[in-house]
Amino acid sequence: MFWSRRRSRRTEDRTEHHPAPRDHQGGGWRDRDRGAADGPVAEAPGEWDDRSALFGEEPDYEYADEEEAEWFEEQDDEPDADDEFTRPERWEDPAAHDGNEFREEDFRYAASGWSELPVVETLLSRKPRQGSVAAVVWTLGILAVVSALYWWGPREIADSLPASGETVFGRGEAWRLFTAMGAHADAIHLLSNAAFLTGLIYFAYGAFGPSLYPWSAVPVAALSLAVTLEGYPPNIRVVGASGLLYLLAGAWLTLYVLVERRLTIPKRLLRATGVFLIVLVPTSIDPEVSYRAHGIGFFFGICLALAYYLGRRDAIRAAERRAPPEY
Repeated sequence: MFWSRRRSRRTEDRTEHHPAPRDHQGGGWRDRDRGAADGPVAEAPGEWDDRSALFGEEPDYEYADEEEAEWFEEQDDEPDADDEFTRPERWEDPAAHDGNEFREEDFRYAASGWSELPVVETLLSRKPRQGSVAAVVWTLGILAVVSALYWWGPREIADSLPASGETVFGRGEAWRLFTAMGAHADAIHLLSNAAFLTGLIYFAYGAFGPSLYPWSAVPVAALSLAVTLEGYPPNIRVVGASGLLYLLAGAWLTLYVLVERRLTIPKRLLRATGVFLIVLVPTSIDPEVSYRAHGIGFFFGICLALAYYLGRRDAIRAAERRAPPEY
């Protein structure tokens, strides 16, 4: 515990006197000093090592000099060894705390490793890292080049870009799982996917870096496309980055719920659900659109986010900043 001290001084009819200086090792009052004191001398407590005798009964005495008063100040400011109280690493204004008065909550925070203090900053609330714009630019550039080859390139090149069950599983042409994500049916198809991918890639790369996109998201998107082809007839060809788009959306919304701990879980779930319903759920059905690829991509995105979070949980939590205790 922290000791509190109240100095007892006579305010009326005070007789000026000089109590003997204290032996700082708890050995009591020194007789040679007692004899040198002028005037009446206050009696010392029986045991200097018994702090309750010194501070609990409020002995009637004055400090001998400033040196003795400073010594008492130092003792009162130091906690007992059993308290194991440590200041938080980040106090916005440590000088505002005088180091003498601690609340009961402070010891609870210290015992819990300050984990009960509210989170005020996470990876998702920080400014996106450098390279986020570049990741968007080179992704859209690849989509544009591959789509242009699919539209206007030589026939043998254009025919090697789409993916189907026959070409991927029958012929073993696994590269089509990647080239099919770059090729698009027309300019409207390309622009609609590019608009959503711009925001998703910017924030995914900006918060988590290349470990999430592209090194994790693109291979998993290819795997989700392979699962999609399993449910189609062998001759059905699939093109477009919609599977990658929905995979990134599922991963981002899942990571938002897991990482954004500045908000309560119900608020996070409500916001993620609102974005899903407003942005990702189609308002009309187009027979030429592979909604199967959308749903499978979204599901794989959730799985990717869960695996990513479990693998990097410590690093994600270490990037959080908590509010300092208020005084």
